[in-house]
Amino acid sequence: MPKGRELVGLPVISQDRGEELGRVQDLLYDETTGLLKALILADGSWLQQPRVVSFEELQSRGPKTFTVAGAEAVGHELPAGLRRWQEIKGLRLLSRDGQELGLVEDLVVDLPSGQVKALEISTGLVNDLLEGRQEIPLTGEVKWGTQAVIMG
Repeated sequence: MPKGRELVGLPVISQDRGEELGRVQDLLYDETTGLLKALILADGSWLQQPRVVSFEELQSRGPKTFTVAGAEAVGHELPAGLRRWQEIKGLRLLSRDGQELGLVEDLVVDLPSGQVKALEISTGLVNDLLEGRQEIPLTGEVKWGTQAVIMG
């Protein structure tokens, strides 16, 4: 299963013209359903409106490219109530009893469903190098805050 960082940078291609519409800049995640809901596309200009593709509009979903039927699949409205992938990185992961499990480094995503199956966490540079990063399955109740994620 790919991680969020492996999806960022992938091209989004229109099937009707075979043109690249942009590259994935960020992922929008729905904490309540555990699903990716949209992709934010980079277009090389920071002054323009956001370019968003709903996950439902994707005809093919990775692992090396995304495709949509045509350019009309790209919108300019950011859906409300979703969390950006970039905002998730660095949050503290805590157990229900307050034990710190590590820092969230990434999402582990099932494609093509878009279901986020686990969080990849870091327990420190030395541990990451010696043992690798851990993947904590998203099971049970999960509370998302602005500074921490609490798993029950």
